[in-house]
Amino acid sequence: MRIVERLAGHYETQAVQFGKVFVWRPESVVAECECGKRATYKRLAIVSGSVSACECGEDHTSRICEEMGVELLIEEKEEDKRLHPWRYWHTNEDSGIPF
Repeated sequence: MRIVERLAGHYETQAVQFGKVFVWRPESVVAECECGKRATYKRLAIVSGSVSACECGEDHTSRICEEMGVELLIEEKEEDKRLHPWRYWHTNEDSGIPF
């Protein structure tokens, strides 16, 4: 098994009747088995370990996690903070209206 292509998570713009719609496309990987079959796996499937086996019977979950897992988990939180900063914003006790 080898990783052929790695696509970073991104927003795609789609034109609709009254403007634009932004659709989130999660990170994905295209892997090629020794038998020649290619499969695309989304980041969630890789992290959760639910990568399906190839038609030839080979299970590539551990190999994909080994090749991507370490850097994927480190980059995951930083990428999420960059794309969704509101998820990591917290108030402190001194903010807001006192009662």
